[in-house]
Amino acid sequence: MADIDLPTGFDGTLELPRTRRTLVNCWNALGKTISRPGIDELNNTGKVARGNFVWNDNLYQVISNDLIRIDSVVTGAYTVVGTIAGFEPIDTAIGFNHAVIIVKGGLGYTFDKTETLTQITSPQFVASNSVDHINGRFVYIPSNGDPAFYSDVGAGGTIQTASFFDAEELPDRNEVTFNFRNTLYIGGTDSFELFLNPPGATDSLAFQRLQNGRIPNGYIGGILEYNDTFLFVGREKDQDFGIYRIDQGSAPKISNEAIDTILSTYTIDQLKECVSARFKWHGYDIATFTFVNHAFGYLGGYWFELKDGNGDPWEGGYITQFNGKYYTAYSDKIGVLSDIYNDYGVNFEQGIDMAFEAPNNIDFTLKNAILHMSQGYNDAVGSVSLRLSHDNVLYGPYFFRPTGAKGQYANQLKWDYPGGLGYYRGFVGVSFRSTENINFSATKVTLNV
Repeated sequence: MADIDLPTGFDGTLELPRTRRTLVNCWNALGKTISRPGIDELNNTGKVARGNFVWNDNLYQVISNDLIRIDSVVTGAYTVVGTIAGFEPIDTAIGFNHAVIIVKGGLGYTFDKTETLTQITSPQFVASNSVDHINGRFVYIPSNGDPAFYSDVGAGGTIQTASFFDAEELPDRNEVTFNFRNTLYIGGTDSFELFLNPPGATDSLAFQRLQNGRIPNGYIGGILEYNDTFLFVGREKDQDFGIYRIDQGSAPKISNEAIDTILSTYTIDQLKECVSARFKWHGYDIATFTFVNHAFGYLGGYWFELKDGNGDPWEGGYITQFNGKYYTAYSDKIGVLSDIYNDYGVNFEQGIDMAFEAPNNIDFTLKNAILHMSQGYNDAVGSVSLRLSHDNVLYGPYFFRPTGAKGQYANQLKWDYPGGLGYYRGFVGVSFRSTENINFSATKVTLNV
């Protein structure tokens, strides 16, 4: 009998299928798997979500051409407070007396505490893809990659003719900006450069490039503030795609080979559409990256898959924390992360793919298998399936076992049949799945060989 550690996440090499391990809609936390939260639907807007933000103690979303304020975080009732032109996602930056909203590739707006939405009409404003706030100024990155420009202090819509600057150490197309520890980062297609806004700087010379501050990694998409740093999808100059973390003077890659292999199937334009998000759940700090055909979560150096009830990328969309909860804006839905195991009423699959390799590659018979899973906390009896594989590619039939009803804490998920579970030549792939509204958290797997 052998106790098998649960996999750390989504890992392995395509050409070496026995190395593949997977966690689906659950993550590894110090050796145990934890189910991800579901999404409780609050309202259906009939429109398309383009982003959300918190300003002046209110939660706002942009849906189609409407800027809305969420009036009830229980029902999702909302009020339309303005009109945002265009169809592209928005980016926002929060200042002291107003926020700035830009439509990527389109118009820009200021939004004050009286909910007055004003289009930016400064002749110096050009369509931008990114905006952030630092020391009272708003900094913009033009959609065409031209030099960045910035506003006057406290006036996001006021831009002077001399308020333009560029990352000149390695000229490339500007793509994004963010404020990290009061240092302004500008990310281009080939590198990041750092700028300071020193005290007493004049309006025309507000930002000074930090000498020896260049980071030789290009930006593509999915910028995310996370755990006292920033994460992003990018690459080293002319190299493969990956997901990186900003460090002091460097940007180490955090994606593994399995993630990089999937990213290599995308074009740059598709990767630019990545929607990243962050939420904390029961003390775990989770980063998410959603692409056109895949979605992944990240915790503590490890990755896991995120899927909806149809096996497509999960429907978290844009996520914003507000009054201690996390609210979503996805397609036509307003939702909130909850201790349920469905998204907007549709159960999602939870799964663990792992393997056992016998010492010295000896042949063995698998007599039975036990999944040590959370029992007795679900409102209804559910079920978990087991499938087995000789090669980690082709799997046999599903074998189902029922979970315990509420209060049946000692119930055991054990697959034990006359004649055992098969004969294996040194290796067995093991796959557990559930598509029911149950807690899938587990501590280990026991295989009796």
